[in-house]
Amino acid sequence: MNKFSKLLSFILVLCMLLSAVPFAFAQTGEEVTADEPLLEETADDEADDDADDEDEALAALEAALQEQAQWTVMLYLCGTDLESDGSMASSNLEMIKNTTANSAVNMVIETGGTKQWNSEEKAGIDIAEDKLQRWYYGEEGYQLVEELENANMAKYTTLADFISWSAEKYPAEKYMLVLWDHGSGSAMGLIVDELHDYAEMSLEGLHRALENGGVHFDLLMTDTCLMANLEMAQTVAPFADYLAASEEVMPGLGSNYEEWLQALYDEPECGPERLGRLVANATQLMYAEKGDDSFLKGLTFSLTDLSKIDPVAEAFNDLMKEAVELVEDPEAFGAFLIEINKTDRYQNTYMKDLYDLARRSINGGISKQTALKLENAVDEAVVYNIRGSYHPYAHGLSVYLRYSDTAKNRHELDRLIRADQNPWQLAFLDAVNMKWDAPEWVTDITGEIPQVKAQLYTLKFDTEVSEDKSQTQLRLYSGIEAGGFIRYELQRFDEQTQSWFYLGQSEDVQVVDLNAEDKSITITADFTGKWPSLAGEFLSVETKDMQDDTTVMMQAPVRLFGEKIMKLRILAHYPDSMMSQLDGTAAENAETEHTVEYLLTGIWDGYDSSTGLIDRNTYSMTELNGMPVEFCKPVYSDYKKEVGDMRYVPMTMSMDMEVTDEVLPAGQYRLRYSLTDMLDRVYYSDFFDLAWDGTNAVFSEPAAEAEAE
Repeated sequence: MNKFSKLLSFILVLCMLLSAVPFAFAQTGEEVTADEPLLEETADDEADDDADDEDEALAALEAALQEQAQWTVMLYLCGTDLESDGSMASSNLEMIKNTTANSAVNMVIETGGTKQWNSEEKAGIDIAEDKLQRWYYGEEGYQLVEELENANMAKYTTLADFISWSAEKYPAEKYMLVLWDHGSGSAMGLIVDELHDYAEMSLEGLHRALENGGVHFDLLMTDTCLMANLEMAQTVAPFADYLAASEEVMPGLGSNYEEWLQALYDEPECGPERLGRLVANATQLMYAEKGDDSFLKGLTFSLTDLSKIDPVAEAFNDLMKEAVELVEDPEAFGAFLIEINKTDRYQNTYMKDLYDLARRSINGGISKQTALKLENAVDEAVVYNIRGSYHPYAHGLSVYLRYSDTAKNRHELDRLIRADQNPWQLAFLDAVNMKWDAPEWVTDITGEIPQVKAQLYTLKFDTEVSEDKSQTQLRLYSGIEAGGFIRYELQRFDEQTQSWFYLGQSEDVQVVDLNAEDKSITITADFTGKWPSLAGEFLSVETKDMQDDTTVMMQAPVRLFGEKIMKLRILAHYPDSMMSQLDGTAAENAETEHTVEYLLTGIWDGYDSSTGLIDRNTYSMTELNGMPVEFCKPVYSDYKKEVGDMRYVPMTMSMDMEVTDEVLPAGQYRLRYSLTDMLDRVYYSDFFDLAWDGTNAVFSEPAAEAEAE
């Protein structure tokens, strides 16, 4: 076939495909209309010109008729401090570089939002900090396709422009969007731009970005923390078929791009559900192969069919409606709060697993029919779910339930309502947050919302020293119907510096009396003279969360690299907690020595001080092996009534380190009780003076009772 015949054949095929492939000329940058011929005939009969025209037209046609890609994957890579401090985005770019690409998958990346990129060494590309850049990863490796003026990546218009540009330039049969950065649950949202005053994208902003982007995604994935939640799913449901995300904090390296992207290159015809499963399995595999047991046990990742999210929302609203109806009965509502506080929850403790919430609420006054309806709806919507042993009750979708009436909480609620679609959830939040009101559209549906009478949940207590002065006792006589959390705090006096060092909190309290007549409970701190120690150093430990009745996530401050304060994470299992004692599940023999079991799980950065969002800067025990650290020794200020200074003890971490309870040295100590009621208000008793000789404890009476914080 000669060149001219071949050209005519291409023209005929093109004409037949025009209706089916209206965007086939997108890559040529030219717009074709019905009034314009596809190829202009020319009156010029010069042979050379004809040949040139034929060659150019043939090249254009061949490009236009090239087989369309199966997938376009859009990676919105806002590096923020995760990159500038930890090179985490660059690590993921390095993973992508290790794949063997082909034309069946378009991999498009937008970079920005960080003060410093470290990608040249890891991925072989020099990314600019002062520009937005768009990259294509293909058979030739990374190629810089477009460079734009610096813009806020947390702004919806920036994301929307990237989406529409990617689809226009790289059309495909199926589309996937990956949002990479911080995430902090329903209220605060995700995507933080370090270069624009740490601006954050709310769920409302994400909705506008997806709406303006004009692309329906087969799969939307968040490589962020805490975004596998109902509110997120409802936000993206109009614009995507599946959501892949984590209920918990994502480890620092995030997802396993090398594994799942290569699987997609090898099997480009796979559908979005299979791809979502590949992402989840690949991520789990990466941490298993690294030997990062602590990360693996805390990992959650789920795939949700967004076409089935409406029944979940309906069932959840039914449950919340019944909960709101309990508000005016303090004892009944207190029982509900007790049960939902046992729900599997995550680094932001007000993000609670939906299925587990339903399961536990049956014992909190919610009808079995309503609870089972929610359980079944979650089971239908979550088509795949990975959960580590730290989260045995995680079922793939969480929801926002917070009831601490603080200014910070009210700020979160104001962000939440701009996207939240659940009227009875907002009615519940209105009921338990006395200084915050749900919007008018909510009350139009729910009617007048009852308000929690805070005074009925206020904890009232007194304290005393036992007759033999070997124990302290706290008698709780008001507010106990609604439950709460009771711990004790310990401080040690240092003669050399004349300072009180804060040793932290313990959950090890025992119920010594239950008085049904006056509805009081008497509790004692089970002080044994032992305290958590690591390599000979006593730790300053604080309770982060109780994951079930007896297992507590604790953390202790450490300093890395001589400047950055992070948190040593410790899982502590108590043989019987106060709650298990109250419900009769504790060991029958109260005289048996209580041995606390500890598991060291690594170091994490806690909350980002600039944004308040969960930080993904984490180190597993594998990564910490041989690393120099400094253990922090907080100094308590009686003047400030809080920790006011810090001392540091250098140490080298090793894989064989274990946290154990060791006997405290003889000396002068003091102890006080810390109480948290069901509305998240904190109370403290006064300090008891404690003389410890290494074997026996002698307590002295406190001066007076303390007020609620």
